[in-house]
Amino acid sequence: MSTLIFGISFLAFVAFLYFIYLSRDKKKLKRSVNKGIKTLIKNSIRLFSIFLIIGILKEFLSKESVGNFLLNFQGFKGILSGFVGAVMMGPPASGYPIGKYLLENGASYSLVSSFLASWVMLGIIAVSLEFKYLGIKFAVVRNIFTVLSIIVISLVIGVIL
Repeated sequence: MSTLIFGISFLAFVAFLYFIYLSRDKKKLKRSVNKGIKTLIKNSIRLFSIFLIIGILKEFLSKESVGNFLLNFQGFKGILSGFVGAVMMGPPASGYPIGKYLLENGASYSLVSSFLASWVMLGIIAVSLEFKYLGIKFAVVRNIFTVLSIIVISLVIGVIL
């Protein structure tokens, strides 16, 4: 419910800014609205395909099947297998049930932490959008540092817990 309220508030704020902009320069407003519509149409195809792939993966890969796959690996291989989360990707709250299932079935904390971190921070499916808007160089460097940080975090958690 709070997400809906935030979305409506944000939409009202944008509408308010458009209204202010309208009162200043109608020609620029028309250009910006047209550009916004074109960008929305271009990106809606990409976003639709991303959501479709994620939906298919979530439909056919249950938390048990992902968990059983990940439980086959131990040690450093387990940490690397945690990068399965990068393929499935999603908000943190939707990855927690898989993490719980892994812990209940004997997975190490380092495996669960690598899975959850890659679930949130890496997105193989959305990398094309990252390339387009942030640039290939930035996306590659960010993903390399993200992978390295996930490995370090997982190792540290493995030592601490």
